[in-house]
This record gives sequence, C-alpha cells and structure tokens, in this order.
Amino acid sequence: ANITTMMAASITVVLLLTLQILHPTNSFSTITMTSSPSQPLALNLKCKVKPTHRTKFLTAIQANQQSTRLTEPNNLQFVIGQDTEDENTFYFHEEFVNCEAFQEHMETEHFKMYSAFVNEEEPFEEPPVICLYNLREENDDVVSKKRGVHKKSFGLNVNLYPKASVRDDFLKVISDNKQGTDTIEELALQYSYGESTTIDGISEGSTNTFHFHEQYTGKDHGKEGFDVHASMPHFAAWEEFVQTDPFEKDPEVFFFKIIED
Repeated sequence: ANITTMMAASITVVLLLTLQILHPTNSFSTITMTSSPSQPLALNLKCKVKPTHRTKFLTAIQANQQSTRLTEPNNLQFVIGQDTEDENTFYFHEEFVNCEAFQEHMETEHFKMYSAFVNEEEPFEEPPVICLYNLREENDDVVSKKRGVHKKSFGLNVNLYPKASVRDDFLKVISDNKQGTDTIEELALQYSYGESTTIDGISEGSTNTFHFHEQYTGKDHGKEGFDVHASMPHFAAWEEFVQTDPFEKDPEVFFFKIIED
C-alpha cells in the first residue's frame, strides 16, 4: 500500500448523534463528520464507570453490542474490553463498512436505548474519550464481512503521534509490523490501525495522529499471544524506530481483557 497519502477525497456527512455519550445532560444535536466516503470507519473509546453503576452499565452496553452485531449487516465489529488493572475502566472497538453505516448505527433503536441509559443514569466518572479513524491496509476480504468473535482474548488500543518529519518512516515501520503480525503470528487475531478523522462535537481528528486496535489469543486470557508478538523481528524493528525520538508526544497504550459471554 502507498505509505504517503492513503486518504480518499473527504466528504461531509450530517449525523444526528446523541451527544449524551459525552455530555449526558444534552439533547440531540446536529453534527458533521469529515471522513473518507469509502474506507471502513473504526472507533476506539475509553470510559471510566462509577463503581456503583458497573453492573447496569455492562448490561446496557452489552445489549447495544449484541443488537448491533445481530441486526446491522454493515457493522463489522463491536468489541468491549475491561482494563487489566481497573475493573471499572472499559474500552470499545467498533468497525463499520463506511461512514454511512456508522450514521445508520446512530439511528437504531438499540443505540438510542443505550443513549437514554447514559442520559438517565449518568454512569461515567469522567467524559469518555472517543477516537475515530479510517482503517488502512485492510484487504477486501477483511472489510466485506463481520470479524470473528473471540472469547478470552487480550486486546490493546493505542494512540501514536509521530512527528510530521518522520511520517513516511513511521508508516513504513508500522506497515511492516502489521504485515508481519498478520502473516506469521499464529496467536495474533487482529492488527488494525488508521489515521484520525473528525466528527464535530464528538472527536476532533488530527493529521499525524494514529489509532490502533490489536487482539491476541493464547494462555493467560490471550496475553501469551501479545508476548509472542513483542518477541518478533518486526516488533524489534518498531522498538528500534521508537528509540529515534519520533513522537510529538508520548504514546498512549491501553491493555484490556476482551469480555465475551
């Protein structure tokens, strides 16, 4: 794949989104999203839930998850994970075939029910952090059907901020890391990444800001697979690149155990 500019011409899609996800007291607002019209769209979300609301929150978000999977053919993935150290911090990863599919998701009854729960119960200790991005380097087979659901897997969401001056080098080493992970690691389930995009009022995209979602299987709830990944030559090349001071600000890495009944 071209490692310089893979973003297609941008379009503006008008969404009606319940801003209660971030601001539980707000009502519906009209927002806009600038994103590639044809590339798959991914979302990473981090939220910290009040301990008193943990059970209700899990019931509400898992109902949204299951309905999304079962009734939305253009949803490719909906993952929920619990932080490895804090049982009240959760991470989502969602994928849709394109921007329009994401818009349709926002208009479903199950999404509105989840939003109503957030509005009424105010379950979060602080506003969730949402990152949206267009997936890069995914083949047609991957983005044309739903991804598998994996129990007892280990996940991580990552935010990276390379300097503009090293963008091409960064993309090359990431591309090599992804290719190695996808092709030779038997315990690697997924390595997805892309550059941030914008939904006004929800997530502000930024050039040279990249988001990742990875999943691994094996012993210790999948941690074995990640440890194998960290021992591979393509990961060593990544670590060597990291030693060159390539970032505008420190990377953010979040580890979690994926929740599946």
